[in-house]
Amino acid sequence: MLSDIRFHNGRPYICVDGELCSPQAYTSYFEECAEYSDFISAGYRMFFVNVSFTDLPINNTTGFSPFNTGVFEGAEPDYSEFDCTVNRIFSECPDAFVFPRINISMPRSWLAANPCETVDTPNGKRESLFSERFMCDGSELLKTLVAHIRSADYAERIAGYQLCGGTTQEWFPHDLFGCFSDIALQKFRFWLEEKYGVSDFPVLSKADFCSGVYNEAAARYGEFCNETVAYTVEHFAKVLKEYINGEQLVGVFYGYNAFVSDYLWGTHGLRCIIDSPYIDFFSSPCAYDEGRRLGFDWGDMLPFESVKQHGKLYFVECDIRTHLTKQMQASRPGRYPEGIYTLYDESGNKTVWHGPDTVENSLSAIRKAFAHQLTHASGIWWFDIWGGWYHDENIMSELKLIKDTVESSVNKNPKLYPSAETVVFVDEKAYLNIPRGNHLCNCLNHTRVRMGNTGIPFDLCMVEDAEKVLGKYSAAIFTAPMPSESGKKAIELCEKLNIPYIQTSEVKPFYSTDELRSFLVSRGVHCYNTDGCVVYCGEGFLAVHSVADGEVKITLPDKSTVRPLLGTDFEVCETDSFTINMNKHETAVFELI
Repeated sequence: MLSDIRFHNGRPYICVDGELCSPQAYTSYFEECAEYSDFISAGYRMFFVNVSFTDLPINNTTGFSPFNTGVFEGAEPDYSEFDCTVNRIFSECPDAFVFPRINISMPRSWLAANPCETVDTPNGKRESLFSERFMCDGSELLKTLVAHIRSADYAERIAGYQLCGGTTQEWFPHDLFGCFSDIALQKFRFWLEEKYGVSDFPVLSKADFCSGVYNEAAARYGEFCNETVAYTVEHFAKVLKEYINGEQLVGVFYGYNAFVSDYLWGTHGLRCIIDSPYIDFFSSPCAYDEGRRLGFDWGDMLPFESVKQHGKLYFVECDIRTHLTKQMQASRPGRYPEGIYTLYDESGNKTVWHGPDTVENSLSAIRKAFAHQLTHASGIWWFDIWGGWYHDENIMSELKLIKDTVESSVNKNPKLYPSAETVVFVDEKAYLNIPRGNHLCNCLNHTRVRMGNTGIPFDLCMVEDAEKVLGKYSAAIFTAPMPSESGKKAIELCEKLNIPYIQTSEVKPFYSTDELRSFLVSRGVHCYNTDGCVVYCGEGFLAVHSVADGEVKITLPDKSTVRPLLGTDFEVCETDSFTINMNKHETAVFELI
Protein backbone atom coordinates (compact mmCIF):
# COMPACT_ATOMS: atom_id res chain seq x y z
CA MET A 1 0.00 0.00 0.00
CA LEU A 2 1.33 3.43 -1.00
CA SER A 3 0.28 6.54 0.91
CA ASP A 4 1.17 10.20 1.04
CA ILE A 5 -0.36 13.60 1.78
CA ARG A 6 -2.09 15.32 -1.14
CA PHE A 7 -3.65 18.76 -1.19
CA HIS A 8 -6.95 19.09 -3.04
CA ASN A 9 -8.79 22.43 -3.17
CA GLY A 10 -6.35 23.70 -0.59
CA ARG A 11 -7.10 20.93 1.91
CA PRO A 12 -4.75 18.09 2.92
CA TYR A 13 -5.91 14.49 2.45
CA ILE A 14 -4.40 11.09 2.97
CA CYS A 15 -3.90 9.57 -0.47
CA VAL A 16 -3.90 5.76 -0.43
CA ASP A 17 -2.97 4.00 -3.66
CA GLY A 18 -4.02 7.10 -5.59
CA GLU A 19 -7.38 7.53 -3.79
CA LEU A 20 -8.06 10.61 -1.66
CA CYS A 21 -9.24 9.62 1.83
CA SER A 22 -10.51 12.07 4.42
CA PRO A 23 -8.33 11.78 7.54
CA GLN A 24 -10.93 10.51 10.02
CA ALA A 25 -9.96 7.68 12.34
CA TYR A 26 -10.65 5.91 15.63
CA THR A 27 -8.43 4.53 18.39
CA SER A 28 -8.49 3.43 22.02
CA TYR A 29 -5.90 2.62 24.67
CA PHE A 30 -7.97 -0.26 26.06
CA GLU A 31 -8.46 -2.43 22.98
CA GLU A 32 -10.61 -4.96 24.83
CA CYS A 33 -13.09 -2.14 25.57
CA ALA A 34 -12.80 -0.43 22.17
CA GLU A 35 -15.90 -0.05 20.03
CA TYR A 36 -14.39 -0.92 16.66
CA SER A 37 -17.66 -2.47 15.49
CA ASP A 38 -19.59 0.74 16.11
CA PHE A 39 -17.18 2.80 14.05
CA ILE A 40 -16.97 0.20 11.29
CA SER A 41 -20.78 0.18 11.07
CA ALA A 42 -20.68 3.98 10.82
CA GLY A 43 -18.38 3.73 7.80
CA TYR A 44 -15.01 4.43 9.41
CA ARG A 45 -12.11 2.61 7.77
CA MET A 46 -9.07 4.24 9.37
CA PHE A 47 -7.76 3.00 12.73
CA PHE A 48 -4.74 3.72 14.91
CA VAL A 49 -3.47 0.73 16.91
CA ASN A 50 -1.08 1.15 19.82
CA VAL A 51 2.09 -0.90 20.24
CA SER A 52 5.07 -0.35 22.54
CA PHE A 53 8.61 -1.59 23.03
CA THR A 54 7.88 -1.75 26.78
CA ASP A 55 4.97 -1.94 29.22
CA LEU A 56 6.61 0.65 31.48
CA PRO A 57 4.52 3.75 32.27
CA ILE A 58 3.79 6.33 29.62
CA ASN A 59 3.21 8.78 32.47
CA ASN A 60 6.01 8.73 35.02
CA THR A 61 4.09 10.87 37.50
CA THR A 62 1.02 8.64 37.78
CA GLY A 63 2.69 5.38 36.75
CA PHE A 64 -0.01 4.74 34.14
CA SER A 65 0.62 2.39 31.22
CA PRO A 66 -2.07 1.24 28.78
CA PHE A 67 0.07 -1.64 27.51
CA ASN A 68 -0.36 -5.19 28.70
CA THR A 69 2.70 -6.34 26.76
CA GLY A 70 5.99 -4.71 25.84
CA VAL A 71 7.17 -6.18 22.54
CA PHE A 72 10.81 -6.31 23.62
CA GLU A 73 10.48 -7.02 27.35
CA GLY A 74 11.01 -10.78 27.00
CA ALA A 75 13.79 -12.96 25.66
CA GLU A 76 12.01 -12.97 22.30
CA PRO A 77 9.83 -10.26 20.74
CA ASP A 78 6.13 -10.60 21.60
CA TYR A 79 3.86 -9.10 18.95
CA SER A 80 0.70 -10.85 20.15
CA GLU A 81 -1.09 -7.86 21.69
CA PHE A 82 -0.70 -5.75 18.56
CA ASP A 83 -1.41 -8.59 16.12
CA CYS A 84 -4.55 -9.60 18.01
CA THR A 85 -6.01 -6.07 17.81
CA VAL A 86 -5.12 -5.62 14.14
CA ASN A 87 -6.60 -8.99 13.20
CA ARG A 88 -9.74 -8.17 15.16
CA ILE A 89 -10.21 -5.03 13.05
CA PHE A 90 -9.56 -6.80 9.76
CA SER A 91 -11.89 -9.69 10.65
CA GLU A 92 -14.74 -7.17 10.75
CA CYS A 93 -13.44 -4.75 8.13
CA PRO A 94 -11.08 -6.32 5.57
CA ASP A 95 -10.69 -3.00 3.73
CA ALA A 96 -9.61 -1.05 6.82
CA PHE A 97 -6.50 1.14 6.88
CA VAL A 98 -4.33 0.69 9.98
CA PHE A 99 -1.72 3.07 11.40
CA PRO A 100 0.52 1.44 14.01
CA ARG A 101 1.06 4.00 16.76
CA ILE A 102 4.51 2.98 17.97
CA ASN A 103 5.76 3.92 21.42
CA ILE A 104 9.55 4.16 21.16
CA SER A 105 10.51 3.63 24.79
CA MET A 106 13.23 1.29 25.92
CA PRO A 107 12.64 -1.99 27.79
CA ARG A 108 13.88 -2.72 31.31
CA SER A 109 16.93 -4.67 30.18
CA TRP A 110 18.23 -1.72 28.17
CA LEU A 111 17.69 0.71 31.07
CA ALA A 112 19.59 -1.63 33.40
CA ALA A 113 22.45 -1.99 30.92
CA ASN A 114 22.70 1.74 30.15
CA PRO A 115 22.20 3.71 33.38
CA CYS A 116 24.31 6.62 32.10
CA GLU A 117 21.92 7.07 29.17
CA THR A 118 18.88 7.59 31.41
CA VAL A 119 17.10 10.26 33.43
CA ASP A 120 15.51 9.90 36.86
CA THR A 121 11.71 10.00 37.18
CA PRO A 122 9.30 9.32 40.08
CA ASN A 123 8.86 5.83 38.61
CA GLY A 124 12.51 4.98 38.08
CA LYS A 125 15.03 5.58 35.33
CA ARG A 126 13.94 6.11 31.71
CA GLU A 127 15.85 6.80 28.52
CA SER A 128 17.14 10.31 27.95
CA LEU A 129 15.79 11.75 24.72
CA PHE A 130 19.26 13.22 24.16
CA SER A 131 21.06 9.87 24.31
CA GLU A 132 22.85 8.78 21.15
CA ARG A 133 22.73 5.19 22.43
CA PHE A 134 18.94 5.47 22.79
CA MET A 135 18.62 6.74 19.23
CA CYS A 136 20.89 4.01 17.88
CA ASP A 137 19.42 1.06 19.78
CA GLY A 138 15.87 2.41 19.57
CA SER A 139 16.22 2.62 15.80
CA GLU A 140 17.16 -1.07 15.62
CA LEU A 141 14.15 -2.06 17.72
CA LEU A 142 11.94 0.15 15.55
CA LYS A 143 13.13 -1.59 12.39
CA THR A 144 12.66 -5.01 14.01
CA LEU A 145 9.05 -4.20 14.90
CA VAL A 146 8.27 -2.70 11.50
CA ALA A 147 9.88 -5.69 9.77
CA HIS A 148 7.38 -7.91 11.56
CA ILE A 149 4.48 -5.67 10.54
CA ARG A 150 5.61 -5.57 6.90
CA SER A 151 5.90 -9.37 6.76
CA ALA A 152 2.54 -10.09 8.41
CA ASP A 153 -0.61 -11.21 6.58
CA TYR A 154 -2.14 -7.77 7.15
CA ALA A 155 0.86 -5.86 5.74
CA GLU A 156 -0.94 -4.71 2.60
CA ARG A 157 -3.46 -2.75 4.72
CA ILE A 158 -0.90 -0.74 6.70
CA ALA A 159 -1.31 2.85 5.50
CA GLY A 160 1.25 4.62 7.67
CA TYR A 161 2.83 4.97 11.09
CA GLN A 162 2.77 7.35 14.01
CA LEU A 163 5.88 7.59 16.16
CA CYS A 164 5.49 8.32 19.86
CA GLY A 165 7.89 8.55 22.78
CA GLY A 166 8.66 10.27 26.05
CA THR A 167 6.07 11.11 28.69
CA THR A 168 2.45 10.47 27.61
CA GLN A 169 3.90 9.36 24.26
CA GLU A 170 4.00 13.02 23.20
CA TRP A 171 7.80 13.37 23.15
CA PHE A 172 7.91 15.29 26.42
CA PRO A 173 11.11 14.43 28.34
CA HIS A 174 10.42 11.63 30.80
CA ASP A 175 11.28 13.89 33.75
CA LEU A 176 9.27 16.83 32.34
CA PHE A 177 12.42 18.83 33.12
CA GLY A 178 14.44 18.83 29.94
CA CYS A 179 15.96 15.35 30.48
CA PHE A 180 18.18 17.08 33.06
CA SER A 181 21.08 14.72 33.72
CA ASP A 182 24.83 14.35 33.34
CA ILE A 183 24.47 13.13 29.75
CA ALA A 184 22.27 16.11 28.92
CA LEU A 185 24.67 18.61 30.42
CA GLN A 186 27.57 17.02 28.57
CA LYS A 187 25.70 17.26 25.27
CA PHE A 188 24.65 20.82 26.14
CA ARG A 189 28.32 21.80 26.43
CA PHE A 190 29.09 20.46 22.96
CA TRP A 191 25.99 22.21 21.58
CA LEU A 192 26.96 25.55 23.15
CA GLU A 193 30.44 25.41 21.71
CA GLU A 194 29.26 24.39 18.26
CA LYS A 195 26.37 26.87 18.02
CA TYR A 196 27.63 29.87 19.99
CA GLY A 197 31.38 29.25 20.31
CA VAL A 198 31.06 29.29 24.08
CA SER A 199 33.85 27.38 25.81
CA ASP A 200 33.36 28.83 29.30
CA PHE A 201 30.58 26.45 30.19
CA PRO A 202 28.08 27.58 32.84
CA VAL A 203 27.40 25.37 35.82
CA LEU A 204 23.67 24.65 35.85
CA SER A 205 21.50 23.13 38.54
CA LYS A 206 17.78 22.53 38.72
CA ALA A 207 17.50 25.57 40.98
CA ASP A 208 18.51 27.80 38.05
CA PHE A 209 15.26 26.90 36.30
CA CYS A 210 13.06 27.44 39.35
CA SER A 211 14.27 30.76 40.75
CA GLY A 212 11.78 32.93 38.87
CA VAL A 213 14.69 35.08 37.69
CA TYR A 214 15.89 35.18 34.09
CA ASN A 215 19.07 33.16 33.61
CA GLU A 216 20.88 33.30 30.27
CA ALA A 217 22.43 29.85 30.71
CA ALA A 218 19.04 28.34 31.59
CA ALA A 219 17.50 29.98 28.51
CA ARG A 220 20.21 28.52 26.29
CA TYR A 221 19.63 25.10 27.86
CA GLY A 222 15.95 25.52 26.99
CA GLU A 223 16.89 26.28 23.40
CA PHE A 224 19.15 23.23 23.35
CA CYS A 225 16.42 21.08 24.86
CA ASN A 226 13.82 22.03 22.25
CA GLU A 227 16.14 21.72 19.27
CA THR A 228 17.50 18.40 20.46
CA VAL A 229 14.11 16.83 21.20
CA ALA A 230 12.92 17.94 17.76
CA TYR A 231 15.93 16.37 16.07
CA THR A 232 15.45 13.16 18.09
CA VAL A 233 11.87 12.98 16.81
CA GLU A 234 13.08 13.59 13.27
CA HIS A 235 15.83 10.99 13.68
CA PHE A 236 13.31 8.20 14.28
CA ALA A 237 11.07 9.48 11.49
CA LYS A 238 14.05 9.41 9.11
CA VAL A 239 15.04 5.88 10.15
CA LEU A 240 11.51 4.63 9.57
CA LYS A 241 10.88 6.56 6.35
CA GLU A 242 14.05 5.20 4.81
CA TYR A 243 13.41 1.67 6.07
CA ILE A 244 9.97 1.56 4.40
CA ASN A 245 11.39 3.12 1.23
CA GLY A 246 9.19 6.17 1.63
CA GLU A 247 6.13 4.09 0.74
CA GLN A 248 3.85 5.06 3.61
CA LEU A 249 3.11 8.05 5.77
CA VAL A 250 5.06 8.79 8.92
CA GLY A 251 3.62 11.14 11.53
CA VAL A 252 4.63 12.33 15.00
CA PHE A 253 3.29 13.97 18.11
CA TYR A 254 5.19 17.25 18.22
CA GLY A 255 4.89 21.04 18.21
CA TYR A 256 2.68 21.92 21.18
CA ASN A 257 4.05 25.46 21.15
CA ALA A 258 0.59 27.07 21.19
CA PHE A 259 -0.32 25.34 24.46
CA VAL A 260 2.69 24.18 26.49
CA SER A 261 4.40 27.19 28.07
CA ASP A 262 7.28 25.38 29.81
CA TYR A 263 10.34 25.27 27.56
CA LEU A 264 11.72 22.26 29.45
CA TRP A 265 8.96 20.12 27.92
CA GLY A 266 10.90 20.25 24.65
CA THR A 267 7.93 21.22 22.47
CA HIS A 268 9.27 24.47 21.03
CA GLY A 269 11.50 23.19 18.24
CA LEU A 270 8.81 22.81 15.59
CA ARG A 271 10.65 25.23 13.33
CA CYS A 272 13.59 22.83 13.21
CA ILE A 273 11.58 19.99 11.66
CA ILE A 274 8.45 21.51 10.12
CA ASP A 275 9.95 21.06 6.64
CA SER A 276 11.33 17.59 7.33
CA PRO A 277 10.90 15.27 4.31
CA TYR A 278 10.54 12.39 6.78
CA ILE A 279 7.47 13.72 8.62
CA ASP A 280 4.10 13.84 6.87
CA PHE A 281 1.79 14.84 9.70
CA PHE A 282 2.06 16.51 13.09
CA SER A 283 -0.37 15.75 15.89
CA SER A 284 -1.63 17.00 19.23
CA PRO A 285 -4.88 16.76 21.17
CA CYS A 286 -7.33 19.63 20.98
CA ALA A 287 -6.45 21.87 23.94
CA TYR A 288 -7.62 21.27 27.50
CA ASP A 289 -8.50 24.92 27.99
CA GLU A 290 -10.77 25.73 30.93
CA GLY A 291 -10.70 22.07 31.95
CA ARG A 292 -12.57 21.22 28.74
CA ARG A 293 -15.68 22.99 30.01
CA LEU A 294 -18.41 23.69 27.49
CA GLY A 295 -18.81 27.32 26.48
CA PHE A 296 -15.19 27.68 25.34
CA ASP A 297 -13.19 26.94 22.20
CA TRP A 298 -10.93 23.95 22.74
CA GLY A 299 -8.29 25.31 20.42
CA ASP A 300 -5.27 23.83 18.71
CA MET A 301 -2.03 23.13 20.53
CA LEU A 302 0.09 23.95 17.52
CA PRO A 303 -0.03 26.58 14.75
CA PHE A 304 -2.06 24.62 12.17
CA GLU A 305 -1.77 27.33 9.53
CA SER A 306 2.02 26.94 9.49
CA VAL A 307 1.73 23.16 9.31
CA LYS A 308 -0.49 23.56 6.25
CA GLN A 309 1.80 26.19 4.74
CA HIS A 310 4.63 23.66 4.88
CA GLY A 311 2.65 20.96 3.08
CA LYS A 312 1.84 18.86 6.13
CA LEU A 313 -1.37 17.49 7.62
CA TYR A 314 -2.44 18.44 11.14
CA PHE A 315 -4.01 15.26 12.53
CA VAL A 316 -5.84 16.18 15.74
CA GLU A 317 -6.50 13.83 18.62
CA CYS A 318 -10.09 14.46 19.73
CA ASP A 319 -10.32 12.66 23.08
CA ILE A 320 -13.78 14.07 23.75
CA ARG A 321 -15.39 12.95 26.98
CA THR A 322 -19.08 11.99 26.97
CA HIS A 323 -21.83 11.06 29.44
CA LEU A 324 -20.54 7.47 29.11
CA THR A 325 -16.99 8.31 30.22
CA LYS A 326 -16.32 6.50 33.46
CA GLN A 327 -13.32 6.22 35.72
CA MET A 328 -10.42 4.38 34.14
CA GLN A 329 -10.35 1.83 36.96
CA ALA A 330 -13.88 0.69 36.03
CA SER A 331 -12.71 -0.29 32.55
CA ARG A 332 -9.83 -2.41 33.86
CA PRO A 333 -10.78 -3.39 37.42
CA GLY A 334 -7.89 -4.06 39.75
CA ARG A 335 -5.26 -2.82 37.32
CA TYR A 336 -4.68 0.76 38.49
CA PRO A 337 -4.65 2.60 41.84
CA GLU A 338 -7.76 4.62 42.69
CA GLY A 339 -6.00 7.96 43.06
CA ILE A 340 -5.13 8.62 39.40
CA TYR A 341 -7.25 10.15 36.63
CA THR A 342 -10.20 10.67 38.96
CA LEU A 343 -13.52 12.17 37.86
CA TYR A 344 -13.59 14.53 40.86
CA ASP A 345 -10.87 16.43 42.68
CA GLU A 346 -10.37 16.58 46.44
CA SER A 347 -12.94 19.39 46.69
CA GLY A 348 -15.57 17.38 44.85
CA ASN A 349 -15.31 19.39 41.64
CA LYS A 350 -15.38 17.68 38.26
CA THR A 351 -11.95 17.16 36.71
CA VAL A 352 -10.98 17.24 33.04
CA TRP A 353 -11.69 13.48 33.00
CA HIS A 354 -15.39 13.97 33.69
CA GLY A 355 -17.65 14.10 30.65
CA PRO A 356 -20.89 16.03 30.17
CA ASP A 357 -23.85 14.79 32.21
CA THR A 358 -26.23 14.30 29.29
CA VAL A 359 -26.17 12.76 25.83
CA GLU A 360 -27.28 16.14 24.45
CA ASN A 361 -24.21 17.92 25.85
CA SER A 362 -22.03 15.00 24.77
CA LEU A 363 -23.25 15.47 21.21
CA SER A 364 -22.61 19.20 21.46
CA ALA A 365 -19.05 18.60 22.68
CA ILE A 366 -18.30 16.17 19.85
CA ARG A 367 -19.91 18.50 17.33
CA LYS A 368 -17.91 21.49 18.60
CA ALA A 369 -14.59 19.66 18.39
CA PHE A 370 -15.49 18.46 14.90
CA ALA A 371 -16.62 21.92 13.74
CA HIS A 372 -13.33 23.45 14.83
CA GLN A 373 -11.37 20.97 12.74
CA LEU A 374 -13.81 21.02 9.79
CA THR A 375 -13.44 24.79 9.42
CA HIS A 376 -9.64 24.50 9.61
CA ALA A 377 -9.20 21.50 7.28
CA SER A 378 -7.57 19.31 9.92
CA GLY A 379 -7.70 15.55 10.30
CA ILE A 380 -9.33 13.90 13.32
CA TRP A 381 -8.99 10.68 15.18
CA TRP A 382 -11.59 10.02 17.87
CA PHE A 383 -9.67 8.83 20.91
CA ASP A 384 -11.92 6.59 22.98
CA ILE A 385 -9.28 6.42 25.70
CA TRP A 386 -10.72 3.87 28.16
CA GLY A 387 -13.23 2.48 25.62
CA GLY A 388 -17.01 2.76 25.50
CA TRP A 389 -17.15 6.56 25.47
CA TYR A 390 -19.09 6.66 22.19
CA HIS A 391 -21.12 3.44 22.53
CA ASP A 392 -24.47 5.20 22.10
CA GLU A 393 -26.84 5.11 19.13
CA ASN A 394 -27.21 8.90 19.08
CA ILE A 395 -23.47 9.51 19.27
CA MET A 396 -22.66 7.01 16.54
CA SER A 397 -25.37 8.48 14.32
CA GLU A 398 -23.69 11.87 14.84
CA LEU A 399 -20.25 10.48 14.06
CA LYS A 400 -21.57 8.93 10.85
CA LEU A 401 -23.01 12.30 9.79
CA ILE A 402 -19.67 13.90 10.65
CA LYS A 403 -17.80 11.45 8.45
CA ASP A 404 -20.27 11.92 5.58
CA THR A 405 -20.04 15.71 5.88
CA VAL A 406 -16.27 15.69 5.45
CA GLU A 407 -16.34 13.24 2.56
CA SER A 408 -19.01 15.20 0.70
CA SER A 409 -16.90 18.38 0.84
CA VAL A 410 -13.93 17.08 -1.15
CA ASN A 411 -14.69 19.22 -4.18
CA LYS A 412 -15.83 22.30 -2.27
CA ASN A 413 -13.70 25.33 -3.11
CA PRO A 414 -12.92 27.21 0.13
CA LYS A 415 -11.78 30.31 -1.78
CA LEU A 416 -15.43 31.06 -2.56
CA TYR A 417 -16.40 31.40 1.08
CA PRO A 418 -15.55 33.54 4.13
CA SER A 419 -12.45 32.63 6.11
CA ALA A 420 -10.56 34.00 9.10
CA GLU A 421 -9.48 37.62 8.76
CA THR A 422 -7.35 37.53 11.92
CA VAL A 423 -4.07 35.72 12.56
CA VAL A 424 -2.79 34.97 16.05
CA PHE A 425 0.97 34.55 15.95
CA VAL A 426 2.89 31.90 17.88
CA ASP A 427 6.47 32.79 18.81
CA GLU A 428 8.02 29.58 20.14
CA LYS A 429 11.46 31.04 20.82
CA ALA A 430 9.98 33.90 22.84
CA TYR A 431 9.32 31.54 25.76
CA LEU A 432 13.09 31.48 26.30
CA ASN A 433 13.05 35.21 27.11
CA ILE A 434 10.88 34.70 30.20
CA PRO A 435 11.68 32.80 33.41
CA ARG A 436 9.82 29.50 33.66
CA GLY A 437 6.55 29.83 35.55
CA ASN A 438 6.34 33.60 35.15
CA HIS A 439 2.79 34.83 34.48
CA LEU A 440 3.98 36.24 31.14
CA CYS A 441 4.38 32.64 29.91
CA ASN A 442 0.58 32.41 29.85
CA CYS A 443 0.01 35.25 27.37
CA LEU A 444 -0.49 32.99 24.35
CA ASN A 445 -2.87 30.58 26.05
CA HIS A 446 -4.85 33.40 27.62
CA THR A 447 -5.17 35.25 24.32
CA ARG A 448 -6.09 32.13 22.36
CA VAL A 449 -8.84 31.20 24.81
CA ARG A 450 -10.27 34.74 24.96
CA MET A 451 -10.24 34.99 21.17
CA GLY A 452 -12.44 31.90 21.09
CA ASN A 453 -15.38 33.87 22.51
CA THR A 454 -15.02 37.03 20.44
CA GLY A 455 -17.34 35.75 17.70
CA ILE A 456 -14.42 36.31 15.31
CA PRO A 457 -12.71 33.30 13.66
CA PHE A 458 -8.90 33.28 13.67
CA ASP A 459 -5.91 31.25 12.50
CA LEU A 460 -2.76 30.26 14.40
CA CYS A 461 0.56 30.75 12.66
CA MET A 462 4.27 30.87 13.53
CA VAL A 463 5.96 34.27 13.39
CA GLU A 464 8.55 32.87 10.98
CA ASP A 465 5.76 32.42 8.39
CA ALA A 466 4.48 35.99 8.62
CA GLU A 467 5.74 36.95 5.18
CA LYS A 468 3.94 33.95 3.64
CA VAL A 469 0.56 34.58 5.21
CA LEU A 470 0.04 38.22 6.18
CA GLY A 471 -1.38 39.15 2.80
CA LYS A 472 -4.62 37.28 3.48
CA TYR A 473 -5.39 38.81 6.90
CA SER A 474 -6.85 42.15 7.98
CA ALA A 475 -5.39 42.14 11.50
CA ALA A 476 -2.81 40.35 13.63
CA ILE A 477 -2.39 39.47 17.30
CA PHE A 478 1.11 39.02 18.73
CA THR A 479 1.10 37.02 21.94
CA ALA A 480 4.75 37.24 23.05
CA PRO A 481 5.41 40.14 25.45
CA MET A 482 9.16 39.67 24.90
CA PRO A 483 9.35 38.55 21.26
CA SER A 484 12.16 36.68 19.55
CA GLU A 485 14.04 38.23 16.65
CA SER A 486 11.60 36.50 14.27
CA GLY A 487 8.71 37.93 16.26
CA LYS A 488 10.15 41.44 15.99
CA LYS A 489 10.53 41.03 12.22
CA ALA A 490 6.90 39.91 11.92
CA ILE A 491 5.76 43.00 13.82
CA GLU A 492 7.87 45.20 11.55
CA LEU A 493 6.30 43.53 8.53
CA CYS A 494 2.81 44.36 9.83
CA GLU A 495 3.86 47.98 10.17
CA LYS A 496 5.32 47.99 6.68
CA LEU A 497 2.11 46.50 5.22
CA ASN A 498 -0.14 48.73 7.36
CA ILE A 499 -1.79 45.72 8.95
CA PRO A 500 -3.21 46.65 12.38
CA TYR A 501 -2.06 44.53 15.29
CA ILE A 502 -2.16 44.07 19.05
CA GLN A 503 0.92 42.99 20.97
CA THR A 504 0.95 41.72 24.53
CA SER A 505 3.54 43.40 26.73
CA GLU A 506 4.91 43.35 30.25
CA VAL A 507 2.64 46.32 30.98
CA LYS A 508 -0.42 44.81 29.26
CA PRO A 509 0.09 41.03 29.13
CA PHE A 510 -3.56 40.02 28.96
CA TYR A 511 -6.48 41.22 26.89
CA SER A 512 -10.11 40.42 27.63
CA THR A 513 -12.51 39.02 25.07
CA ASP A 514 -14.24 42.40 24.85
CA GLU A 515 -10.96 44.24 24.32
CA LEU A 516 -9.90 41.90 21.55
CA ARG A 517 -13.28 42.09 19.83
CA SER A 518 -13.40 45.89 20.13
CA PHE A 519 -9.94 46.29 18.61
CA LEU A 520 -10.61 43.93 15.70
CA VAL A 521 -14.03 45.38 14.87
CA SER A 522 -12.62 48.92 15.01
CA ARG A 523 -10.09 47.82 12.38
CA GLY A 524 -12.74 46.48 10.03
CA VAL A 525 -12.65 42.78 10.94
CA HIS A 526 -16.07 41.15 10.65
CA CYS A 527 -17.70 39.88 13.86
CA TYR A 528 -20.25 37.07 13.47
CA ASN A 529 -21.65 37.25 17.00
CA THR A 530 -21.19 39.81 19.79
CA ASP A 531 -22.65 37.79 22.69
CA GLY A 532 -19.65 35.62 23.52
CA CYS A 533 -20.59 32.56 21.49
CA VAL A 534 -17.87 30.40 19.98
CA VAL A 535 -18.01 30.83 16.20
CA TYR A 536 -16.04 28.96 13.55
CA CYS A 537 -16.11 29.83 9.87
CA GLY A 538 -13.95 28.48 7.07
CA GLU A 539 -13.72 25.97 4.24
CA GLY A 540 -17.35 26.71 3.32
CA PHE A 541 -18.77 25.85 6.75
CA LEU A 542 -20.02 27.80 9.77
CA ALA A 543 -20.60 26.65 13.35
CA VAL A 544 -21.83 28.30 16.53
CA HIS A 545 -21.55 27.06 20.12
CA SER A 546 -23.87 28.93 22.48
CA VAL A 547 -22.95 30.23 25.92
CA ALA A 548 -26.51 30.85 27.17
CA ASP A 549 -30.13 29.93 26.57
CA GLY A 550 -32.04 32.08 24.08
CA GLU A 551 -31.68 33.68 20.69
CA VAL A 552 -28.32 33.68 18.96
CA LYS A 553 -27.81 36.12 16.11
CA ILE A 554 -25.24 35.39 13.44
CA THR A 555 -24.18 38.07 10.96
CA LEU A 556 -22.34 36.97 7.82
CA PRO A 557 -19.89 39.19 5.90
CA ASP A 558 -21.84 38.54 2.67
CA LYS A 559 -25.14 37.04 1.63
CA SER A 560 -24.94 33.26 1.36
CA THR A 561 -27.23 30.27 1.20
CA VAL A 562 -27.13 28.77 4.68
CA ARG A 563 -27.97 25.07 5.01
CA PRO A 564 -28.21 23.35 8.41
CA LEU A 565 -26.08 20.22 8.88
CA LEU A 566 -25.91 19.28 12.56
CA GLY A 567 -27.65 20.34 15.74
CA THR A 568 -30.45 22.53 14.40
CA ASP A 569 -33.72 22.38 12.45
CA PHE A 570 -33.08 25.82 10.93
CA GLU A 571 -34.61 26.22 7.46
CA VAL A 572 -32.37 26.67 4.42
CA CYS A 573 -32.28 30.31 3.39
CA GLU A 574 -30.25 32.91 1.53
CA THR A 575 -29.27 35.65 3.94
CA ASP A 576 -26.51 37.77 5.44
CA SER A 577 -27.87 37.37 8.99
CA PHE A 578 -30.07 34.95 10.88
CA THR A 579 -31.26 34.19 14.39
CA ILE A 580 -31.73 30.78 15.97
CA ASN A 581 -32.97 29.67 19.36
CA MET A 582 -30.38 27.62 21.22
CA ASN A 583 -30.04 26.02 24.60
CA LYS A 584 -26.94 26.77 26.61
CA HIS A 585 -23.90 24.88 25.27
CA GLU A 586 -25.60 23.61 22.13
CA THR A 587 -23.58 23.46 18.92
CA ALA A 588 -25.00 23.95 15.44
CA VAL A 589 -23.12 23.40 12.17
CA PHE A 590 -24.08 24.90 8.81
CA GLU A 591 -22.88 24.67 5.25
CA LEU A 592 -22.48 27.84 3.21
CA ILE A 593 -23.49 27.28 -0.39
